[in-house]
Amino acid sequence: MTDPTDPNYAAQRAVATELVALILLADGVLASRELEALDRLGIPQLLGVERDALIQAVIDHCRRLLQRPERVDPVRMLDIERFEMMLDRITDPALRETVCRAMLVLAKADGVICQPEQTLLRDVLTRWGIALEQLRD
Repeated sequence: MTDPTDPNYAAQRAVATELVALILLADGVLASRELEALDRLGIPQLLGVERDALIQAVIDHCRRLLQRPERVDPVRMLDIERFEMMLDRITDPALRETVCRAMLVLAKADGVICQPEQTLLRDVLTRWGIALEQLRD
């Protein structure tokens, strides 16, 4: 993984935290099974962040959604341009793989990988050039 003395170290982990928050909210419901999986699998520790930081990322994402100006079209849960910029900010291959694994496990935690979760996962895997087979342990 990235050297902890590298200035990008904390920034990449912050972005990773936001990406995990996005998958938790992608279906519009923060399910208790998702939170249980988060804790059971120690996902915050794998990302190198505190659990509170991850929960704060969920809260911050919800606040951003609520602060959007009203539009004629339905409110989108995700700004694609911002999402792609976030993906580009994570350059550490090991962290990318950890984020993908965490997102996949959390998407499956409630028993269904819904269309928005599938779209996020597909976009992440494609942009980072990671094959689903790489995520098997």
